[in-house]
Amino acid sequence: MAEEKKDTDDHLLVGSVVKAFRVLEAFDRPHRSMGFSEISRVTGLEKSAAQRAAHTLWRLGYLEKTPGSGEYRLSLRCQDIGMRFAETNRIVEAVAPYISLLRRKTQASVNLTMLDGTETVFVQRHTTVDMLGNKLGVRARLPAYCTATGIAMLARLPDDEVRDVLARSDLRPVMPNTVWQIDRILERIGETRAQRYAFGVEEDMASDITLACGFTDPATGDVAAIGLSYFSGTTSVEEVHAQACDLLVSVVDNLAGELAGN
Repeated sequence: MAEEKKDTDDHLLVGSVVKAFRVLEAFDRPHRSMGFSEISRVTGLEKSAAQRAAHTLWRLGYLEKTPGSGEYRLSLRCQDIGMRFAETNRIVEAVAPYISLLRRKTQASVNLTMLDGTETVFVQRHTTVDMLGNKLGVRARLPAYCTATGIAMLARLPDDEVRDVLARSDLRPVMPNTVWQIDRILERIGETRAQRYAFGVEEDMASDITLACGFTDPATGDVAAIGLSYFSGTTSVEEVHAQACDLLVSVVDNLAGELAGN
């Protein structure tokens, strides 16, 4: 569930809208469909508030009723919101030809990620057969501190913002190779700034080598990264470095230049 701002002095905040979004965000893989009581339990809302919010979302078309049980589930209309993000975001629009180029030129899965608070969000993911076994989870979100794409994006931020992100992160080992200590993360970010790219080897997923390069949209301040992910059983860091580093940096430089010119 998205992090809530806890400013009780915000007189423009509409409580009923907050409750509606809490209901929408409650639906996930473990909670594919829910009735009022379960919605109330998952969201922490009183049952009457959960009922009103769910009913309103149903009337608006963002929830639908499951045949037979009458429980609520997300409707296809919810996907429209995500698609509209892709249609209106400058980075998503500009990156398409570069993603196609990297798919042709490499044997890697090609990912576009964006930074959202303490997390890296996979906005686009074009997966090779070798990498199909690595499932990202319900919302395609991973902690930024322990992914190559996350480190590549953090390297684009000022030091004070980096420290703020890390202070709000749940720093812990996800895999045996996870770098989770603050001093080592900061060292890694410094190296990424110097060499323009970040490497990750089985730090967030098994059998994964990821090469990532970050960039910023100067018009919006959005921070993103393109990542190339390889199956570690068929390639090595040295091979990835030799075959893809220069190409990825060049592609990201061209993309960043295009964004700066628009």
